[in-house]
Amino acid sequence: MSLSLAAGGVLVTAPQAQAGGVHGLRCGKTWMKELDTSGENIDIEYANCIGWTQTRFRAEGSGRVLDGGGARKVDAFIVEMRVDRGSVTVQRSRCNFTKRVNAQDVANIDCNSKAVIGRKGLTGDSRIYIDLDSDGRGGKWYNLAGSGLA
Repeated sequence: MSLSLAAGGVLVTAPQAQAGGVHGLRCGKTWMKELDTSGENIDIEYANCIGWTQTRFRAEGSGRVLDGGGARKVDAFIVEMRVDRGSVTVQRSRCNFTKRVNAQDVANIDCNSKAVIGRKGLTGDSRIYIDLDSDGRGGKWYNLAGSGLA
């Protein structure tokens, strides 16, 4: 499945051409954050979703990092995607984007969890860990809005 961010932070899904494509997709509100760096600020846009085909569910995240200043922007940039049922995590995956964010002025940071076989009542949730380069404060986890129930 392909996700992309459109102007104004609206998450748009690409049409599915293959049989067995996504039967459902529910997304949370797009998270937008600007972080001060020693160079240009880092702007982050990210949304997480729960996608499903019949009885297989996975958390799907889509976003990008823009306007990073200098060759090295972060010491760490990690996205964690979770499939949750209520307050219990059923599946968790982490994607490390540190090298990509440091190497590109516009970096896509799409991350998906592994599939979970189950029933409705699941949500896609995520958080992002960011440790800015040379700020002396260490890293911080940012919790994003959940997808809503599938």
